[in-house]
Amino acid sequence: MKKLKILVVLLPALLFCSCATLVNRPTVRVNIHSGEDNVKVHLNNDSLNWHTLPASIDVMRSKDNLLITALTDTAEKKIEVRRGISTAFWLGNMFSGAGVIGYAIDLTNPKRFTYPKTIFLDFNNNQKGYSKTSVNTWLQPQKNLLNIKISVPYGNHLYLNKDYAYGGTFGFFGISAGFEYYFSDRFCLNMDFGGLTDFPFPFPVSYHPDNYSRSFAKYVDLQIGSDYKRLHYDLGIQLTRTSHYEIETIEVFPVFRDTLKNDITQTNFGFAFSTYYRVSKNFNLGLNYYPSFLVLGSNPKFRYSHLLFFELSFRIETYRPRNRR
Repeated sequence: MKKLKILVVLLPALLFCSCATLVNRPTVRVNIHSGEDNVKVHLNNDSLNWHTLPASIDVMRSKDNLLITALTDTAEKKIEVRRGISTAFWLGNMFSGAGVIGYAIDLTNPKRFTYPKTIFLDFNNNQKGYSKTSVNTWLQPQKNLLNIKISVPYGNHLYLNKDYAYGGTFGFFGISAGFEYYFSDRFCLNMDFGGLTDFPFPFPVSYHPDNYSRSFAKYVDLQIGSDYKRLHYDLGIQLTRTSHYEIETIEVFPVFRDTLKNDITQTNFGFAFSTYYRVSKNFNLGLNYYPSFLVLGSNPKFRYSHLLFFELSFRIETYRPRNRR
């Protein structure tokens, strides 16, 4: 008879922690720009501190919208910028394990709020008066732009060699890192290193069935990419190393002991296809398909396998040439 013991780990995190409260700073850095010359602004009711644009200003997080008073040579205009909910609140609590308790704690703290990182004052827009970026500058690629990528695979389908046959398995979690370098204004070179697994639960738990199997994959890819509005897409080649284990748990009083029944490890070569939707400047939702057709080794052969995984991706703009903006 199979035994399944589920124990939620990181109990202190559930009881005492929350993502936005711990991760977010009390302030958020806001970059304010304008297409007009000689523009000065002050924020909220702080009329003693005027800032000449462009300016980077630390703003206290608050449940209230951000009020910008802009002064030009000929006019004064008040612009209200809506506050938003930070990624650490709505996404961090979901995947960190803090869950409902984390949300409840964050609801008492203004750190859950945020403001747009970049605000472009548009004096010709009488209805709103601003846009979150100047024609979404962070979406516009340019030569020599460099991004660092850190991603968490979250929803993985592995079709791989299980020794007795090829088959599929689905699970969660992994980690990857890489870079993205634009060698022209349209195209970039990407390289990623990562690993993923078929962990059966979408949250961290400890489980101990009598018999179980686990699959893992490591990969490295090299891709050429480009952009269409908020969509980014890549294609290239990849090298993967897949492993599959079957474990039998035997009771050896007073404990249980895991015994390896069989395992198979294989190196594969194939293509890499990726696409990302850029939710914000730093946060992206990605989907990756890595089909392999060649098994490497002392006796190479053609066999199909694949990695298909959804990804939570964080892109950090490391370098952008200033002479183009």
